[in-house]
Amino acid sequence: MNRPLERGNATLGFVLLLFALGTLMLSGLQQQLSHQRHLVASEVGFLKQYAQALSAQSWGSLLRWNPQQTRQCQEQSKDGWKVCVLAVEKNVALMAAYGRISGQQTPMVLWQWGMIENSDWISTPHGWLDFCPFSEVAKCQLP
Repeated sequence: MNRPLERGNATLGFVLLLFALGTLMLSGLQQQLSHQRHLVASEVGFLKQYAQALSAQSWGSLLRWNPQQTRQCQEQSKDGWKVCVLAVEKNVALMAAYGRISGQQTPMVLWQWGMIENSDWISTPHGWLDFCPFSEVAKCQLP
């Protein structure tokens, strides 16, 4: 007659097992979501840096440049933009532009081939670069 008192133990054990499995599944899902959140934040940071560099490059193309100088830079401190132009040959120049974002250690630099004519920047068609084209490190360093 002791049997009726033992009913329900299997059900309670099954409920505890389901609870443990659910906890493990939620923990794994939380780890995946944390990883995805980190990836999205990294992508957003990249897009912000790219937009800043493009804005700086557009701003630099509207500035007046001295065709007699080999290397010259202009900076807009309000937006954190910096643009430098390096005269490579007689009618060939290279523009480097970046926009600094708070919290970022190294800014993204975009490069563009062009020329300076009558103190105006003229971009070369399809002259966009996302890397420095020179093998010499000194030419790739922005002052």
